[in-house]
Amino acid sequence: MMLDTDFLERIAPYIEPLTAEERAEYIAEGEVSVQIREGEGITPKDYLQLVENIGLYLGKTSGEGFESNYQTIQLSNGKTLLVIQLPGGGNLNVFLTPEGKMILDTGYGCYYKDCERMIKALNAGDFSDVKFVVCTHGDADHCGASGYFPVTPVMHPVTKALLESGTRGYASPNGREILEKFYTTTINTYSRMNVPETVEYCKTEPVGTRGLFPVIDSFSFADMQFEVWASLGGHIAGQIFLYEPNEGLLFTSDALLNFATLSKARADYSSIADSMIGSVNVNSETARIERRELLRIAKEFDELQKAAGKRLLICCGHGAVSILDEKGMLSPYSEPLYYAADSC
Repeated sequence: MMLDTDFLERIAPYIEPLTAEERAEYIAEGEVSVQIREGEGITPKDYLQLVENIGLYLGKTSGEGFESNYQTIQLSNGKTLLVIQLPGGGNLNVFLTPEGKMILDTGYGCYYKDCERMIKALNAGDFSDVKFVVCTHGDADHCGASGYFPVTPVMHPVTKALLESGTRGYASPNGREILEKFYTTTINTYSRMNVPETVEYCKTEPVGTRGLFPVIDSFSFADMQFEVWASLGGHIAGQIFLYEPNEGLLFTSDALLNFATLSKARADYSSIADSMIGSVNVNSETARIERRELLRIAKEFDELQKAAGKRLLICCGHGAVSILDEKGMLSPYSEPLYYAADSC
């Protein structure tokens, strides 16, 4: 047995939320996953260390160990966009407006209280006045805290189906279904995912296109108008992108990352999913097509913003809010500031 008694004792605190039946299924899927990756060059010992490292890292970076980098971006009419790079996983985007807060992607469930303490320390209030929450896709680092906010989150119906299926490989057969399922259970459980049973769905019928991406809906909040684009499903089924033309904001979710701006610790943590599954994208070729198309569109939109004396701000799923440099590469829009729980 690959998942021996010692290993199971070490991960026991992380899998505590699982029922006895779920735990038995998790262990069985772990056994198969170990064997699959061993055949691909990762030793059982190294693979299981990756699994344990998720729990160790999330525990180390929660509570007193919580730290982040953040950017504060002034928008029009008294609005501010606060983009928080969480210590593990994707960015938390907080719109501070006279009408209350909008949240775009929520981070892990285990970081919710830390994030609220952080925005309080930054004199941005708390989460009690959140009026609108949007989740771009079904990975735990983008929707895992959505059940804590005081409003029903909005997501693509495929995202909700994916969450109910228990695997990020839902609707994307790629021959790695067991690996996808074991990783999904690991990350959802260890990070204490909390997604409400009832969510609101965005529309899915195309009403136009932006390059290769169907425009499927629009959201309004404060005086902002967001276009909602359907992804091609390269990273995960049901992923959406959002574009706000007046403020010049393009939210690319995990189709575009500014990996170079991640700290070494965050970059190392981010690599765990690739190592456990083989690729964090359910379809790597489609993901490459999406990246190229988003960068092409971004270049066009940036020219439009330049004509108005502004720049297109590319809000990646991970890493700093960026602009395109002279070579068309992502470059931080501003120098991220540092926050640590023990500094406030």
